[in-house]
Amino acid sequence: MSFVREPELRDSDTLPDGLRIAPANSGEAHEVGMVPHPITEQHRRIFRENALIGQLDGAMDAKDALELRALVAEYRDEYPEDAHILQEGYELIAQCLEGTSDDLRAAAQRFYDERLDSGLRRYIRRHCLES
Repeated sequence: MSFVREPELRDSDTLPDGLRIAPANSGEAHEVGMVPHPITEQHRRIFRENALIGQLDGAMDAKDALELRALVAEYRDEYPEDAHILQEGYELIAQCLEGTSDDLRAAAQRFYDERLDSGLRRYIRRHCLES
């Protein structure tokens, strides 16, 4: 008995020439003649964002505030929607790497207390609140 559900195929799961597209992440063996799931512009944008976040993390780990600020500007230009709430957090971290003040600590504490949905909270704590 198998609990794996067969993916439902739609008309959009075929190319114009009738070739079936392998379902994304199905884990199932593909039928002969199926073509791989295509990489779209949306996929490329996600790949680019992930790479840029990796660079931001690298600059943060190296405590390179100048590089972090440059990458934040790049991220802000390419991803203005900031779905992961990263721009403000990385900017605060860059400021903290350059030195803290009472006002900066207060801003970092506000971010830490209010931005519960940001993955940067632990780094705000490490670089701004515990230093």
